Amino acid sequence: MAYGGLLSAAAVVALWLLTLFARTPRAALVLQCAGARLLLPCLGIRLVVRGAWPARGAGARVYVANHTSYLDIPIMLAALDRDFAFVTKRELLDWPFISLITRAGAHIPVDRDRLESRGAVVGRIVKAARAGRSVLVFPEATFSYDDALRPFHGGAFKAAVAAGVPLVPLAVVGVSRVWSQHARFPRPGVVEIWVGDALETARQGDETAPDETARVEALRDAAATFISTHVGLPQRRA
Repeated sequence: MAYGGLLSAAAVVALWLLTLFARTPRAALVLQCAGARLLLPCLGIRLVVRGAWPARGAGARVYVANHTSYLDIPIMLAALDRDFAFVTKRELLDWPFISLITRAGAHIPVDRDRLESRGAVVGRIVKAARAGRSVLVFPEATFSYDDALRPFHGGAFKAAVAAGVPLVPLAVVGVSRVWSQHARFPRPGVVEIWVGDALETARQGDETAPDETARVEALRDAAATFISTHVGLPQRRA
């Protein structure tokens, strides 16, 4: 683990230095994805994707995934390997390295304690999606080591409906085995990502289709069912 830790630290430092010279968010993201793909093997983590990603060039998507640990962002950077922004909590901007990654990649911070910030984030997700950039959201907003999924906030689902782009649920499995609650560092192991079918959000011109609120709720329920089934945890109700 000491050797892996040294390699991981070297990968982080190298990525930090390279990101300083990225001139565009797209260039920064390419470097971040490359760094994540280097970091995980250094930690002895093998990433396995089950299912098929949407085809490149198919347009923007809103991705939603269960939140498991601080490894989630590196895991998603390594797995997605395409143009996307992720939504992250505002307080991480106080962390020097994370702040650089967030700002350079034009990712989206949210202040979880301010309702107006949450509303602004929905608008930024819609704007990004309409511009052709996918967005990754952890609708639980934070993670815990409970034996249940936390309730899903509605922002990602509202944004997908408002932007009229498909929503893709992702189930992350195995992180608790490689980084348990009481461990200081991750240990070698396998992490799986199950990719669900794209859930359509547009009305398709049918006047009898459910209204926006009903579509948001149906979308959230479908994503929660997919994720809960594949991670093997029930969803805790609010």
